[in-house]
Amino acid sequence: MVIFRLLGLVFILAALMALGSDAMRSLEAQTVEIRSLGEFWALLNASSYETFTGWVSGMSASMSDPVMAILGFPSWAVLGAAGIIIAVLIAIANRD
Repeated sequence: MVIFRLLGLVFILAALMALGSDAMRSLEAQTVEIRSLGEFWALLNASSYETFTGWVSGMSASMSDPVMAILGFPSWAVLGAAGIIIAVLIAIANRD
């Protein structure tokens, strides 16, 4: 349980860092600049992102379209939602 609690915290911290990065980019550009999850992933490790998108594009459209849509969402929103979901699930599991 401790590992999952830490994993949720890491996701939430990564979301806050991505949000701060987007805020700084927006201030510098004087316009709203939001980095998608795909851009964030490509920034961290471009080769794994290219491999994953190549693998997903080989799937049927009913599988690849939702995954590509999630990669288009803001990185801070996806990471934050994942972290909050993990934290809530662990809190529910610990309550019993």
